[in-house]
This record gives sequence, C-alpha cells and structure tokens, in this order.
Amino acid sequence: MTAIINEENKINAENVFHKHLSMFTDGMSKQDYANLFTEDAVQEYPYAPAPFATKIEGREEIAAYIENVVKGATNWNFTDFNFSATYNPDVFYVEFQGSALATSTGKAYNQLFIARITMSGNKIANFKEYWNPAWILDAFV
Repeated sequence: MTAIINEENKINAENVFHKHLSMFTDGMSKQDYANLFTEDAVQEYPYAPAPFATKIEGREEIAAYIENVVKGATNWNFTDFNFSATYNPDVFYVEFQGSALATSTGKAYNQLFIARITMSGNKIANFKEYWNPAWILDAFV
C-alpha cells in the first residue's frame, strides 16, 4: 500500500491544531473556538478519569467544555510538536508537550499528549487525545 500524503491537508491540520491551542488563554472566545470544529464534531479523551469527560459531542458542547478546561489553569504552554500523516489524507497524529498551573491546587501540570485529528475541509471533525491520567489527577485534584 502506498501512502497518499496530501501536504496541503497536513499543513491545514497543523494550522488548525495550533490555532486550537493558541486559544488556551483567559481571553478565549468560545465562539471562535467552536468555529474550529464541524457542527457534529466529537472530542474524545479515552483515558480521562472521573470527573473529567471522556466524550463530548457537538461543537458548542466542545467549546463549553474547553472553556472550563482553560479556566482550570493558567500559563498554558505547548511545545515539541511532531505531526505525522496517515494513509487517510484527512487523519493526522500529533505528539506534543503541555504545561500549565492548576488554579484549584496551585500545582504544576506537565503532560505528554498524543492526539488523532480527523479533518473535514478546514475544520476538525474528530479530535481524540491521549494523556496520562495520573498526571492530571496529581495536578488538578
């Protein structure tokens, strides 16, 4: 099987993903964030422990959830991005580092993230993110 890597699609996914992370600030616009997603988008966190959501459906619901995530910490910082294309030209993976300061506990939050992004045109249709649940519990609970 030969990989069909569409460089334009990959660049589009990278740009949308970076825009998604750039909104992790106090000035986040919920509507601008929602506009990054298709109307019926799904965001999944398979390893999320209670009380964190494992699946959010619909772009308005996703934006409301992320707005609360953003408010839960300050000084969000994301680095060390490594994007990988797949045989499906609309699906990409990204590995990256993230850090923040949890407002409820005052603890530092450091995480290694791996995400699968499925695009539909220039919008995210599915975002599935994997991270270590022990690290999030240690910082936020």
